[in-house]
Amino acid sequence: MSRPTEPQKKQELLEQCLSAAIEAGALDSSINMIANKIGTSGRMLVYHFGSKQELERQLIGLLETRLRQKLWSFQSLSLVGADCLAEPLLEMWSHLTSPDMLGLLKLTMELNQRAIQGDSETQRFVEQESQKWIDSLFNLTNDKTTALLLFHLFQGAILDFLTTGNAQRGQQTIKAFTETLR
Repeated sequence: MSRPTEPQKKQELLEQCLSAAIEAGALDSSINMIANKIGTSGRMLVYHFGSKQELERQLIGLLETRLRQKLWSFQSLSLVGADCLAEPLLEMWSHLTSPDMLGLLKLTMELNQRAIQGDSETQRFVEQESQKWIDSLFNLTNDKTTALLLFHLFQGAILDFLTTGNAQRGQQTIKAFTETLR
């Protein structure tokens, strides 16, 4: 009979694995590669999580929490005192394209790719996160169509930023789009 896992140690390992995945911008590593990155053994990860699939499932859950902490800070933004919609959106863009967000953005893009390939659990995760974006943008704009357009604008701008490293184009696009709303 195996001994029970230690919840605190398991949580520490999960946090370390997520940090390594964010740094790499990917989850796609063998359990031994993940273990090596965080200074433990593959056996220790299997002991605590049972399998790579379970580790990834729990990592995605923790990622969801981190996304809320890091990305959803803009939910408190408002149009009060802003000359136009551009100001809070450009503040969001600046936050999203900051250097500490790069690994997290890459990791979310990898999850989008998994969803495209048909992974149903990842599809649910991506759909939930997308809806949270749309809801937050709706709260900012009070217009469903504008929120959806902004969601897609941000998706495209993030993809462009990740592939080119050019954050300025996204900034210009946001400015140009908000000008059309005046």
